[in-house]
Amino acid sequence: MSSTSPDASATLGALFDAVIAPESARCLAAGEAPFPSRPDPAVESYYVKRPQAAMTRDDFTAPSTDGFDDFERRLAAHWNRLGRATLADAAPRFAAAAREAYALGEDSAEVSPFVYVMF
Repeated sequence: MSSTSPDASATLGALFDAVIAPESARCLAAGEAPFPSRPDPAVESYYVKRPQAAMTRDDFTAPSTDGFDDFERRLAAHWNRLGRATLADAAPRFAAAAREAYALGEDSAEVSPFVYVMF
């Protein structure tokens, strides 16, 4: 899928105009940063010790989500944990845009010339 295709551009543009831009404007008006732009000085370290030192085969084969519905659920849960209820409410729109973008890429098995392929 090309992010400049008319279908993708219209969907993503509408999502930006209807959800992302108003949420950003709301944050700025409230004196909040729309997204972190620097490390949080209250956090001593972002390092988290891993429960296991080495990866297993399952780590490489386990899906991060089980599909678009699971993606939507996890995205909403993530934004709710961050206190971004407006974005959490828009998770279905983000999942729909992801579903549409995925479908646009299914029409060809060719690797994009913009992707560097290593043999």
